Amino acid sequence: MKIFVLHDSATVAAITGAQKPACDALALATDDPSDVDFCFVGENPLGPGWLIDNELPSDRIACWSGTLAEPPDLFAAHPHNWMNPGRETLDAFLDEMIPQLEKTSRRLTLIPHARHVLSDVQGSINLVRERADTPVEVALAPTHLLTPSMIHVLEDHYTRAFETLSDPAPFLLLEDFVVNEEDPERLRTVPLGEGLLDRSMTRDLVRDHWNHDKPVILGPGSLPDQLEWLGLGPHEIDR
Repeated sequence: MKIFVLHDSATVAAITGAQKPACDALALATDDPSDVDFCFVGENPLGPGWLIDNELPSDRIACWSGTLAEPPDLFAAHPHNWMNPGRETLDAFLDEMIPQLEKTSRRLTLIPHARHVLSDVQGSINLVRERADTPVEVALAPTHLLTPSMIHVLEDHYTRAFETLSDPAPFLLLEDFVVNEEDPERLRTVPLGEGLLDRSMTRDLVRDHWNHDKPVILGPGSLPDQLEWLGLGPHEIDR
């Protein structure tokens, strides 16, 4: 299995002595930090001034699908995200980006989130099908599709996400979660094994649905503990 870890780009630059790339995070291979699966460009791609630097060290750029909510809260609920204005704004953004992506031989991978325009499995797979012949992809990031109200039916939501998005998704972003203490209407991601995610269910879904030739991206945290939680030994990680 190909394991990558999402590292803060400023921290990576400080450790290596290199200049910080124009992105928020880098997905680096556990065995070779020079192997970058994608660069994550944060903030709101549907807001003004969002750009991709052509010097980023990966051909794959990942970002949120965006929101119509006013800054600075990127994850504020906004009903228009899930109505026509949200999807129309996202489509206009993608139509503008695709010629640039094709010119530079890059791919753009959208990471869905329950409070963004791509907020659920159905919307994600619809976009995948509509943009099948373009350099636009959608990641499998099941934790980001959850809301606190879904916790009691977590297995249903996770299973549907894996069954629907595992095949087209270029990578699996696998994170645990807890309820946000400051705002119980939101979830907060944590490393695997430090939250409420069911271990047995997750391991079964990864084993049965995820193509092990494609990357699994883990959040920052103790890598040995996360790998142990997933049931992976050193011999099961691609080197």
